[in-house]
Amino acid sequence: MSLKHMIAIAAGDDGDSQALDLASSMASQHDGVVEVLPIYPDSAADMIALGLTLGATLSQEAVAELAAAEREVQVRIETTARSAANAADLVYGAGEGAPRMVVLNRGLRPPLALSRHAPLADLVIFGQGHLDHGIGREAFGQCLLGERSPVLIARQGPDSLSGPAAIAWDGSPQAGRAVKAALPLLAMASEIHIVQCVSGLDRDATDPDTDILNAYLQLHGVGEGLVTLVEGDDEGAALVAAAKGKTATLMVAGAWGHSRLREAVFGGATRAFLGCKYGPNLLLAH
Repeated sequence: MSLKHMIAIAAGDDGDSQALDLASSMASQHDGVVEVLPIYPDSAADMIALGLTLGATLSQEAVAELAAAEREVQVRIETTARSAANAADLVYGAGEGAPRMVVLNRGLRPPLALSRHAPLADLVIFGQGHLDHGIGREAFGQCLLGERSPVLIARQGPDSLSGPAAIAWDGSPQAGRAVKAALPLLAMASEIHIVQCVSGLDRDATDPDTDILNAYLQLHGVGEGLVTLVEGDDEGAALVAAAKGKTATLMVAGAWGHSRLREAVFGGATRAFLGCKYGPNLLLAH
């Protein structure tokens, strides 16, 4: 029950420090390795491809300027990663041994890079700021839905890892996968709360019995969760409010348990979880 191999997303923006600070702290505590995966676009390659499609060519000066801009982003990511590693007393750079943080080269397009690196990652960490732009949202969707990787959205600093945790439990396979992925973090929490929206439970499809969840948590030595029942027409908002009411710094939940079409039409709890930008760190699994 540990976090030995983590992927931290970096795009050269404000989301990087959120993701890298939390990832480096977890690596330090679990003697793990963090691979920092750059997801910024390859502008030069895209422009060259566009030019070929349109029958035009880019000047050497334009290509050089685009390449220089990309190098600046890479250097920015490396600087942020080095700072995060130093703050958590991690070794920075490629090599053997742990705890360690290494920045990967931007050699592959982000979707292909994620497919290569995510399958054996214990956790993929995004900063909340990454979800504010298209490439970050696409990478998040691919990790969660395409790669079926557990995802942690970092919203608070490293000290938040020792705060209270809330589990949004409905008995669904998605919630179960989220709990399994979150065990190392739940073991670090000062207390665990199990929150349920009674009006949102589907007892015909799942078994939302909290005793079953608590038995699982105790079997893994992370303690027993205190149950809080809430009601509300907006299930997600009610669960988020319950987690905040317990001063939770981590929320664990299944994502998109219903069909994506139903979620798109009716909103769904996942939308509320993602919309709480200044709430607890959010661990999701699909």
